[in-house]
Amino acid sequence: MGAGDEARGVRDEGAAAGAAEGAGGARRGGDAGARTEAGAGTRTETAAVPAPAREADVLERAEEVRRLRAEAERDPARRPDLAAALHRWSERLAALGDHRAALRPAEDSAEIYVGLGVECPGMFQQESALTMGVLGERIAAAGDPAGAVPFAKQSVRLQRELVTEGQPGASVPALAASLLSYAARLAETGESVAAVPHAEEAVGLLRGLAEEDPDAFLPRLAAALDALGHQRAAVSDASGAVEAAREARDRYRALGAERPDAFRPELAAALEGLARHLGRAGDPAEGLRAAEEAVALRRAAAAGRPEASAALAAALRTLAGSLAATGDPQGALPPAREAVDLLRAEGDAVSAELADCLQVFGTYVELNGDAEGAVGAFREAVALRRSLALEGAGGSGAPTPERAGGSGTTTQEGAGGSDASALLSALGDLARSLARTGEHTAAVAEFDAAGAAFDAADPATARRLTVERNAFLLRCPEPGPATGLTELVRWLDEDSEAAGSPDAVTVRARQALRAYGDITAVHRVWEDQTFLSVPGWLALPPQTLDTVSAWMFAPNWPSSRDFWSRHAEVLGAEEAVAALEELAILDPGDAQRHARLRDTVLVHGVTAAYDALILQEQVTHWLECTDWKESRACLEENPRLLNVRLPEGSPLAHVALLDIGRADGLDAAYRLVEDRAALQDYVDRALEAGDGVALMHGGGIEGQVFGDRLSSLTHAQLALVLAGASDGFDPGDLAGIRHAAPEATRARLVRETAALSLRRPERGETWRRIIEALGGDA
Repeated sequence: MGAGDEARGVRDEGAAAGAAEGAGGARRGGDAGARTEAGAGTRTETAAVPAPAREADVLERAEEVRRLRAEAERDPARRPDLAAALHRWSERLAALGDHRAALRPAEDSAEIYVGLGVECPGMFQQESALTMGVLGERIAAAGDPAGAVPFAKQSVRLQRELVTEGQPGASVPALAASLLSYAARLAETGESVAAVPHAEEAVGLLRGLAEEDPDAFLPRLAAALDALGHQRAAVSDASGAVEAAREARDRYRALGAERPDAFRPELAAALEGLARHLGRAGDPAEGLRAAEEAVALRRAAAAGRPEASAALAAALRTLAGSLAATGDPQGALPPAREAVDLLRAEGDAVSAELADCLQVFGTYVELNGDAEGAVGAFREAVALRRSLALEGAGGSGAPTPERAGGSGTTTQEGAGGSDASALLSALGDLARSLARTGEHTAAVAEFDAAGAAFDAADPATARRLTVERNAFLLRCPEPGPATGLTELVRWLDEDSEAAGSPDAVTVRARQALRAYGDITAVHRVWEDQTFLSVPGWLALPPQTLDTVSAWMFAPNWPSSRDFWSRHAEVLGAEEAVAALEELAILDPGDAQRHARLRDTVLVHGVTAAYDALILQEQVTHWLECTDWKESRACLEENPRLLNVRLPEGSPLAHVALLDIGRADGLDAAYRLVEDRAALQDYVDRALEAGDGVALMHGGGIEGQVFGDRLSSLTHAQLALVLAGASDGFDPGDLAGIRHAAPEATRARLVRETAALSLRRPERGETWRRIIEALGGDA
């Protein structure tokens, strides 16, 4: 297999995986926090490949990487093969669930492809785009969703550039997959508002593709619609979520009628999503009907197929949520109980799903007045979560890049953040349920037992457990609150010396103290235990912190400005400084930015402080418009953008639109991006006048808008020559891309350059080199 075949393998595999992960990732992000309604997502059946076979495949891929790494060191031409092998190895590790081990080969693969793209302009951009997207997925799966966002964004940018410019390897399906994956990454970091437009764009692209090739793209469109429903639900667009989910259901129903085995599981998943969205939209009765149909489909699929039991359990949880939403919490118990029984029968492979289901079941048991039954369910969930978190603290034994001859290292990390958070959630349910039966001491004992289990295995999780245990004491009868106050104050005092900079756990402890009802008692305990005066963060009124937080997280700069105007007294007070310092623990960049903004407002006033920020945001919005109609509407709405100097690296077509719009009006400017003949007339006039600036503008539009790379690069070089910068480029670059252009285009460019050389003979040698590079007779 040659380098080209390897690269195509990455392209095909990456596009398919990206489409599936993008939709599934959005579904997972959209369902977060909906435990009592549906759980954390829908598990679908996968091919039952025995674990030993999968592990053997991982080892085989590791050996392939080791061999190709050695070959690439001797022969750099083998680097594409190495990059593709690293990609495959990462895919296999991720399929095993070893996301941390899968991260390093994904990093190496992306790094190699990016380097190859720099060395060979115009090549490997599709591979770079796909592996950037995969790297984002790996980073997110390894527990760093925020760190994944830039890579997903870069993948979209590269894919969009390929499609817009019509470059080799351009793939609209791959762009749609990247958009879905980017939306999923944004949703995972709480940026749901930003995620929705990307999911909507992906749906629009896939809708067009499905019209041209239904067999290939209707399934992807249905999956994207399902994802869009969850994205809209996350921003409280209940009606929009229902609209997308209904279409997803209808698409899958039609597909399932033709190929039941392939699409009925997807139809069931779409019905589950629709049921949840209908419940949120205030139509639980229709949601119940959708949930019942999903259960019927899952039950039929599970008949005689134990591997489908987990999917049936997920559907039963959705049904339980729908029943409860219709005012029938008692009716929710049987499906919730059946889901628990199904997962319990599957054993350790579904421990996480069983723990989730036990918490759902315990919630409904509690709603029906059976406090002891709820305690039993929550206690079992805690035991499962503790085991899973302890396993996570033990590290990974999978083959790592170091063992395959790479530069990575084997690390032993503690329990993943998600495992620890899930344990704390289960403990919180158990403690609450025990407290309702008056067993506060037993609840504290549960926290103590969990903390003891992690003291040595995972100190970070033990630290979180200590804070939650002491925060729980504040909600207990005396002497619990007195003990909790003392312990939290001592912990904060000691932790500040041991841990250094405050972190999220510090913030949680501080929040617990500030939220306690008797703030005078809190201050007294602080002074008695630390022999220090009350710090600013503890004296901070909760309403001030809430106000500053709301200002800091305003959706855009105009909203931020208006919020300041309404709350100027609070935001301008000295206490706001302490609030920003507290918020900086979790979001230092944004808090510091707002601290500087606050200072500017106080010195120069609201209008002067916000003007540049609002203008910059408007520029960004204009640059990100999805079509030229929207782009023009944005300029008409914000005419002062015409006088903006765009940041370095902005698309040349946008630079051209502003310059031409200022000089000749928006009609003339936008005609050039909508009409290729009008653009050619503009270029002809620029050539006739020897206007290098206009010629550069025309070239930028040719490349970005019409995908005419040869005309774009040729006119850019001609513009540089006219500007006297003939040493700043290499005409030989034209020879590398001229064969991909139509003969008529090449011949036209030769004629244009020859005519220009007659009018400007002083640059004769440079004109000759350009003509020769275009394949003309100098």
